[in-house]
Amino acid sequence: MNRKLLYVDAIVDHRGVVASPGAVLKEGNTILAVGTPQEIGTPENAPLTQSEGIITPTFVNTHAHLDLSGRGNVPAKSSFLEWVREVVLPIRRDEEGIQNAVHAGIKLIHAGGSAIVGDIAGSIMAASTAQASARFIISYVEFLESAKELCAMQQLLQELPEAFDVSPHAPYSCGAHTYEAAFASNRKVATHVAETLEEIEYTLHKTGPIAAFEKQIGVWNEQEKPWGMHPVDIGLSAANGKPFIAAHVHYIEDRHLDMLADSLCTVAYCPRASEYFGHTNHRWQEMVDAGVRVSIGTDSLLCLDTPDRISVIDELRLLYRRDNADPRLLMKMGTTAGAIGVGVDPSLVAVAPGETAGLLLFNSMAGDPVHAIMNSTEMPVWL
Repeated sequence: MNRKLLYVDAIVDHRGVVASPGAVLKEGNTILAVGTPQEIGTPENAPLTQSEGIITPTFVNTHAHLDLSGRGNVPAKSSFLEWVREVVLPIRRDEEGIQNAVHAGIKLIHAGGSAIVGDIAGSIMAASTAQASARFIISYVEFLESAKELCAMQQLLQELPEAFDVSPHAPYSCGAHTYEAAFASNRKVATHVAETLEEIEYTLHKTGPIAAFEKQIGVWNEQEKPWGMHPVDIGLSAANGKPFIAAHVHYIEDRHLDMLADSLCTVAYCPRASEYFGHTNHRWQEMVDAGVRVSIGTDSLLCLDTPDRISVIDELRLLYRRDNADPRLLMKMGTTAGAIGVGVDPSLVAVAPGETAGLLLFNSMAGDPVHAIMNSTEMPVWL
């Protein structure tokens, strides 16, 4: 038996402070009991470890690009499209490099305190590499269309291994039939939505920088008409009541708050990536107040400022400092909201009896334990 008894200063999860002081009795990946040391006592055959620290569950990363983890952090370019052309496209052409990048990304995710990850895989090979390397990777294989090869999505989805889910890249790079096939496939769906103002111009009118970019790289389709809709309307209409992850969602209209709240959409907000690309004043707090499920992603290592980790914790701490966000709300966004978004049992990221995706130990600081986690600049260790 591999039973362990842990006594700590506090236990924190999406509910806030669960116990202070705290005690956790666990066996392997199963939590047997949670409470105060007085409540749990000292069960037989469970060696006691007493630590000055705060136990939390592992955090959920709902939007990552593991196959872009090979180059480290890259300075921002003058525009998003320039970044795609000069940074992303060369990476995607290097198959051997992609495998190495995925392995590196998984290590960096672990260093950042996450086990459950919604990964946008640029290829089946990237998805296969990720799922063979870690247990809780949800691989959304990304599809894009081009004028030369409009996606025969139903056939492609039939050929896609059952273990993989699907990501129509975005409304500016995929048409209606791609979204329809994705949502009809009975797979989990993730897509980029309203990431840039240029995207909105393109979906409404098929003009602007994205149209010019398509012509430059040879994928412009003159016959295809614009959606004539805002990207949020496109995503919600295509989903037709089904759950999906909408990544970024930087630019919305007021009417979208209630529409998103009434849907089964989970927004994957990536705070540092938003700043990297110059997107300010994200309406995430308004979304939460309206009842929208908002989770946290990191996007790729390329647009982060931490070469040694890919961490949701860093994203939460940014919101705590910059937006004066409620730390208890941040804990929920970084754990159970994300778990629901990627379609896994949220109990995996609660410090409660049952299976756990992992436990972390943060150093203690004076004051409220939840604030202490957000105030700190140190990373936790795995238990």
